[in-house]
Amino acid sequence: MNMENMQSHINAEDVSSGEGQGPFVDGYLLYLLAQASTAASAAFHAQLAEKGVSVPTWRILASLYPDRAMNVGDLARACLAKQPTLTRQLDRLCAERLTLRVHEDRDRRAVLVSLTDRGREQASALIQMAREHERQVLRDYEPAEAEALKAALRDLTRRAFGD
Repeated sequence: MNMENMQSHINAEDVSSGEGQGPFVDGYLLYLLAQASTAASAAFHAQLAEKGVSVPTWRILASLYPDRAMNVGDLARACLAKQPTLTRQLDRLCAERLTLRVHEDRDRRAVLVSLTDRGREQASALIQMAREHERQVLRDYEPAEAEALKAALRDLTRRAFGD
């Protein structure tokens, strides 16, 4: 292959792989996902902060809402948290009477976490806020486009975790 053909071949590979058309991160899926999450979440996270609610607390309350009981490991995965960190957060939320730990009937060693009535009330108000924020984020999308985006992200997550 002569030099001209080689350069032409390399350029064709760059274009087909998305390389050579700007910074790497502009086409890198993981960066794009993180960037989209940060951009879409920023205003909502600011609203939470105004209400004195941390993002980890929001994730716990939302994951358990309305009547879901979860073990700590599953809850940590749902909240994108490490289990020891989540355990400390749950200690605080239990002290604030927002969550409750209950031993599972079948296995007394297993502990399930659920919302108290007070936690459910707080979660309900925050979920209304989150739904409104989501409407704003997706306002320029047709309903079918928004659902397709969500479905693709759920599928990506499922495949990434090998479920």
